[in-house]
Amino acid sequence: MEKIMVVDKQMKRRIGLICFVPSVAFLVCLVYYIILLLPLAHGHHALYSGEGITITHYTTISVLLALAFIISASVLIFCITYLVKIKNINTPTKMIWILVLMAMPVSFILFWYFLVRHEPRQVPVYPNIG
Repeated sequence: MEKIMVVDKQMKRRIGLICFVPSVAFLVCLVYYIILLLPLAHGHHALYSGEGITITHYTTISVLLALAFIISASVLIFCITYLVKIKNINTPTKMIWILVLMAMPVSFILFWYFLVRHEPRQVPVYPNIG
């Protein structure tokens, strides 16, 4: 008997939310760094150069990037597990998606948009994974 996973709209929304979190985490890091360097871009005289500002806030930037990395790694594991257990997708396509997912945080959004969002309601899956 074939195992079927039901992917309703609520589950697709949850997966979409999970896939958007890494991009938001990296965006928070980028916005924080831009806010730090903003006085230099507007020509205001800052006490430090860009390098000095970065060194002064190095711990905060490092912690934010570490959290974003941990979030991305967790979502990567989730997406790979989800991708591997689906029967309808052939192996080369799965390998390409895995490589794309490892490339950048925005790829999680692409994964949700092109693969999860357009899935049928009932998806055949391998019974021994996940």
